Amino acid sequence: MWKRIKKWCTIDHIVDLTVDILLMIWDVITSPILIIARVLRHFIGAWFTDKIKAGVRWIAHWFERKRAYRLEHGIGIFRTYWWLIILSPILLIGIGLGITFLYIGAEMLNWMVDADTGLFSDNPDID
Repeated sequence: MWKRIKKWCTIDHIVDLTVDILLMIWDVITSPILIIARVLRHFIGAWFTDKIKAGVRWIAHWFERKRAYRLEHGIGIFRTYWWLIILSPILLIGIGLGITFLYIGAEMLNWMVDADTGLFSDNPDID
């Protein structure tokens, strides 16, 4: 282990590491709110990905249970999933509309907060 560290400690690596550490310290000193924002983003992102993974696992296990039930009772695929087959276009359109509305909402929020042309701008030329 010591030989690896000794081999890694070249002038280039030490300078890169020092500059990176100083840049991070400078970022933290100049805007301490970034610490809070990064921590919140990390935990919210972890929570969000955990919920997505749990949802996908639930769907996979549901299909696994349905398949076992279907094979046990000798039921065909269409008889088991007829409602899912019929509703799939509606589900896909609903998901697409949801994503579209989220995108439009984000764009509207960006427009309202924009400093030059937004709803809360200080520019007197814009009505």
